Amino acid sequence: MSTAAPLPRLCSGAVASSHLPRGLALALAALACAGWAPEEDAPTPPDSSSPTGGQQQPAQADPFEDPAPRDPDDTPFMPAPNNQLGQWSVGRERPLTRGFDDDHWVQLGVVPTYAAFHLPFTGRGEGPFRGGGLSLELDFRVVRWLFLRAFVSHTVHPVFAESSYDEESDTTTQLARGGLIQATNTGASAVYALDLGRFVPRVDVGAGLLFVRSPEGPLDGQWGGQCGESDACDPGLSCASDGVCRPTPVLEGHIGVAVDVLLGSHWSVGIGVRYYALFSALSELPVYLTGSVRLGARF
Repeated sequence: MSTAAPLPRLCSGAVASSHLPRGLALALAALACAGWAPEEDAPTPPDSSSPTGGQQQPAQADPFEDPAPRDPDDTPFMPAPNNQLGQWSVGRERPLTRGFDDDHWVQLGVVPTYAAFHLPFTGRGEGPFRGGGLSLELDFRVVRWLFLRAFVSHTVHPVFAESSYDEESDTTTQLARGGLIQATNTGASAVYALDLGRFVPRVDVGAGLLFVRSPEGPLDGQWGGQCGESDACDPGLSCASDGVCRPTPVLEGHIGVAVDVLLGSHWSVGIGVRYYALFSALSELPVYLTGSVRLGARF
């Protein structure tokens, strides 16, 4: 009894069927392993020496091509505040007043002041007599562009003793004592304010009383001395019934300009100048000049 030889194991573990002739089985197995698809060429590897590594370069823009038109309305809004649109939740209050808006009814000002007198004082000449002091101002709004102001100020002006020397008699005569010329001013004015946003120019015109005190002196016409010719006395003094020069308030008129810079809802800083004239001596202008730094609180 003869035993048939085992059929060969083909690709992928396939074994030819025993029911087919051996030659036909081998042919079918060879076709199954080889497949029916045509042979494809393998992809070419990228050239490593190329700087782009085989990648396709993007097309370069034409330098002579005009850029596409841009709609300015497409620009996004700046962040709020400063009048720019913002993101608001439902029901949230939306303030419409800018932080530096000049909408207020009262302003209190503290004003450090430089001042100078241009008046003739007996034994001293016409000056100028420079000094400094402080002023307080309170403004009340009448309409949007008009304020009423009440103010009070005080300045001091140091002066030295004055004397004259006579060579013939070899004598020295005292003309004026050293000390302080003091000026106290109180009054009211109308203030025109132009609201330009953060900057607020102001023009004020008004009148008041000026109290001038000068050192007592040895000569006639000085404070505490006898009245001079035609009852003449130093500025701020008048000849009393007893023939002595005594302090008397003087009516003054003034005009000033200033510029304030708003620092928020309630604060401001600025600078200003003001010229004064005495109604009793309108030919002498100006008799009193002030320059100031303004610090304001607005409510």
